[in-house]
Amino acid sequence: MAGMSEPRSLSASSPGDAIELDSYWPYQVTVLADLISRRTAETVKREGDLNLSQWRVLAAIAERPGRTAAEVVAMTPMDKGIVSRATKALLIAGLLVRQASQVDGRVSHLFLTDKGDALYQRLRPHVEAVPKATETLLDADEQAAFCALVRRLARAMPETSPGS
Repeated sequence: MAGMSEPRSLSASSPGDAIELDSYWPYQVTVLADLISRRTAETVKREGDLNLSQWRVLAAIAERPGRTAAEVVAMTPMDKGIVSRATKALLIAGLLVRQASQVDGRVSHLFLTDKGDALYQRLRPHVEAVPKATETLLDADEQAAFCALVRRLARAMPETSPGS
């Protein structure tokens, strides 16, 4: 047919030019992160009727009460719009409260309500159980080393610019 390009397998490029995904660690990390995210999303939906973004915001505030939405954006893999929608839903559900900053009235700090804390405490063991099935593959020292390597790699990655 005119105008159609030939399939990739018939092109002049050889298979040796392609990235071997099975041994490309960034791809493997992405696959692992996706599996963990999917399992976590299923868990928090089933056990607490939250979506993954809502859980991440709830967990970020539980970890450090008083975080701002901007601080949640900075420490999670979510953009401003997603954090804003998740925060709004958690506020409406009565799981979070917002308090204006004493220092800067343009900034609000987020805190769990008693209801939010109770939900977090109920969900926490279920979320912590997500990676339990794989923990027997790594001893405590290997788990610590793996976390240290992941943090080191994350710190070494250049920041992305908005819209890229």
